[in-house]
Amino acid sequence: MKPIHTIALGMALLCAIATSCTHRAPEYDGSLCEELAVKIERRDSLSQDDYRAMLGQNEAILRYLIEQSKSIAEEPQADRNGSWRQLLADPDYMERFGYMFTIGSALYQADAEGRLDKDNKKLYDGLDRYNQELAEYSDRN
Repeated sequence: MKPIHTIALGMALLCAIATSCTHRAPEYDGSLCEELAVKIERRDSLSQDDYRAMLGQNEAILRYLIEQSKSIAEEPQADRNGSWRQLLADPDYMERFGYMFTIGSALYQADAEGRLDKDNKKLYDGLDRYNQELAEYSDRN
């Protein structure tokens, strides 16, 4: 094989590996959140896959809440109260906010009781940055 072809093949392989290893932010899925919330409320046995799904949904919800809080924090002070009232009247926001507490509480309990495997524990610990950012924006409003 010619050196140029070897280099091109190597670069293509590196790009494929890098792409497959990058973290893709989870998307919010209301149906999945509802399914998980039902399991939590029934006190069903939760698998590590359930916890992983909960972690992904919690991350997606936190990112959404941060985005909304940041948007309001950037508004003039005089407009913020109206924007918060409008947001609290939004059914989508309230749905996500409710799931954040249900799922977040279950994850906190699972972590406190040592029920998260090594990978899920790492994901759970990674949520701290979102919680801190949300707290910062909440303090501004």
